[in-house]
Amino acid sequence: MSGVNLPVEYKIHQYRFDNFNKFEDIIRESLNVLGYAESNNHDGLNIYNHCHVSEVYTDNNIIFKPTAPTSKHFALDTIGYANASTLAYDEPVLNEDIEQMDWAHIIDLKNAKTNKWDDSILLKWRKPKKEIPDDYVLIIGQMPNDETVKGFGFGSHLGKINDIAFRLKSIGQPFIIKLHPSYKATSKWERSLLNRWKKFDFDVRTGYQSIHDYLKKAKVAIVDNSTAGIECLMHEVPLISYGWPEYHWATARLQTLPQLEYLVKDLSWHKPIYAKQFIEWYINHYLCTDINSTIRRLKEIL
Repeated sequence: MSGVNLPVEYKIHQYRFDNFNKFEDIIRESLNVLGYAESNNHDGLNIYNHCHVSEVYTDNNIIFKPTAPTSKHFALDTIGYANASTLAYDEPVLNEDIEQMDWAHIIDLKNAKTNKWDDSILLKWRKPKKEIPDDYVLIIGQMPNDETVKGFGFGSHLGKINDIAFRLKSIGQPFIIKLHPSYKATSKWERSLLNRWKKFDFDVRTGYQSIHDYLKKAKVAIVDNSTAGIECLMHEVPLISYGWPEYHWATARLQTLPQLEYLVKDLSWHKPIYAKQFIEWYINHYLCTDINSTIRRLKEIL
């Protein structure tokens, strides 16, 4: 989205969710500072939340999406979010000078056990009920109907987790399946799958237990598409991804099940310095939290 004839007006569309007022206010004030005027004209900039440009009928679109590591963070993109954002396709240029990284901020976020719902007074986070083993593989679950795994991604999310779990079992690798905090089985097939895991004595963790507690002892984590992957990188846990998340640049990309054994047994693929550079850039220099960071990102886009 560049050129000499950029629009000078903008419209914020109530397209998907209507409870993102705090993010809309930041975007609105940032655009006003940049000289744009709010209007109902669809010919200007069009601001949407939580969607992909293929769903809308306008041009000059900007998509915003709240994301980890806190309830204040959100991403801005020209085509979508998560695995359907430009970041998923275009590798970023990172600062190679380790000394210039603000890693202290990442440490503060880890120590505070932040998450993207940390502004909710309704959610009660609990410590793990069972002991967490050492040197295990963490399989991270997403809501099965989340758009990133069913919409942008395709296939059965829980089915893929099932295949990964049984492959790890076949090679004798200890693992924990940590399902999404909000997940509850809603279909006969899902209940049957959970019962099968119970029959095989799989270690399945449910409910509102902070992923920060699980990452301290994890040997490696496996993710489809989830903001939990951001927290994995914050904890410097080697990460395997198979759903093309926007942070896949800092992960090993699982393409076939036979590949899994090699990835969990030999972590030589892990590039700790690059992963650290990526997540520091992502949190401190890519995501938005306030007017200044939003103006910076809007200038990059516009």
